[in-house]
Amino acid sequence: MKDLETTAQDIAPIKKAYYDGLMKKADSAVKSALNVQNWSPVDSAGMGDLFWYWNNAAIFNTATWNQFDNVMQYNADGYLQITDGSALTTGLFNLYTAMAYELTAADQTALNQANMNAAGIVTTVVADYTSLFGAIPAANSATASAKLLYVTEQILSWGADDLTLATFRSSTSPTSLLPNAPLGTGKLISDFMTYLSQTAAAATVQNAVNSYNAQIAQCARNLSPTPAAVKPGWMSAADVNGTASILPYLNIAEPTSTIQNGLQGTQGFEVNMTVTQVDQTTSSVSVNGGAGVSGWIDFFHLGGSAGASYNAFSFDQKVTQVDITMSFTGVTKFTPQLSASAYDISNGSGWWNPQLIKQAANHDPNVSGVAFTTPQPYNFAENGDFGVLDVLAISQLPTIKMVFHNATEALFQSHFQQQSSWSVSFLGIPLAGASQSYQSSTYHYDKTAGTVTVTMTPPPAVIPGTLMTSQAYVIGANCAWPGAQ
Repeated sequence: MKDLETTAQDIAPIKKAYYDGLMKKADSAVKSALNVQNWSPVDSAGMGDLFWYWNNAAIFNTATWNQFDNVMQYNADGYLQITDGSALTTGLFNLYTAMAYELTAADQTALNQANMNAAGIVTTVVADYTSLFGAIPAANSATASAKLLYVTEQILSWGADDLTLATFRSSTSPTSLLPNAPLGTGKLISDFMTYLSQTAAAATVQNAVNSYNAQIAQCARNLSPTPAAVKPGWMSAADVNGTASILPYLNIAEPTSTIQNGLQGTQGFEVNMTVTQVDQTTSSVSVNGGAGVSGWIDFFHLGGSAGASYNAFSFDQKVTQVDITMSFTGVTKFTPQLSASAYDISNGSGWWNPQLIKQAANHDPNVSGVAFTTPQPYNFAENGDFGVLDVLAISQLPTIKMVFHNATEALFQSHFQQQSSWSVSFLGIPLAGASQSYQSSTYHYDKTAGTVTVTMTPPPAVIPGTLMTSQAYVIGANCAWPGAQ
């Protein structure tokens, strides 16, 4: 048996030909029916079939979340795939924790000068803080300005998540804005207010630094750690076994009833493949009448009972050509509503803040602003390798018709009985999971043509009693590119 790496390499030409053919055949349905103008096929190897039933009595389907929670990129063949296997939320958390508001030399000089002019109170505030809470971390102790920035962030953290330095310094009762101030911090807060008064000349710079750094830190906290109970920006979730969890908030624009109706609709298309055997391990595949490409013979694979396993040519050694038609119906839309997860400055909730990523990825050192403090591994350009699923085109799993040429009827009869169950693997990935969920619903032998035709029907897109495991085929998707200019 071939290892996965070799298999992936062997089927690459077939995958490209298939996805190119899929896009041409599906393009009209996706654009006209769904109004999704910019889309690309999605490599099912990373994502699999979509668990579309996302909302079960206001509890989010964990399986759906896990499929959304991926960073996407275009591969060399022009279709979408998972970037590196990392979770989107992990990637975003790492980006936020690598950001800071960086000052130009002129703004930094102005802030340093203000602190020098107020050197006495700066020393007092730092001493107040360290006497209560111990030494300031070394990473925040390089300069007096760095120490004051750290103390400022700690003091403001005793207020609401949306408390900013600008709000605090303009309040007529600033202490009332710090309900969570630890006991014994009265002198520290009073001295800090004196510091703000004495450095008012640098207020604009101070406010910007605090506002952006607080926003960055809050976005990271809105991804990790997970709170003990659901709060704004988070949601309840559960898997098919009922195991509960709390996840960052996500909404799908289409209710499950709308998706279900769409999947049961008639909008559809077909992809046709002519497969010929080259040798015992290789087949040539022509998609929609195009030029043939060669690859691993097991790119299309059937599994029967008792571990039986077949490629298209295993049933009859005389068969050298198989025509495969994959029919997709119920083309509809599935839209992760990123705007519903956007950072809300009024209450500090939300994890989706593309503006921060855009600013950091395109930072101009001649302008004070958000920047990455360490190099990041991503190409943030549009169509780079940090994409977020924005809308998906889905359908029912395909009905598959296979026409075996030069076939011997007796060799097929024992395998394909009406309503016999099969597992189907296509391009190395099981359709509808690994279970024997496809049915060989029709079988026909044409003696004159010398062909056997087998039609296999997929499990329904809506499975009563097990809605959370109902799956749809992912035709393609469009992505948001939060770091792009």
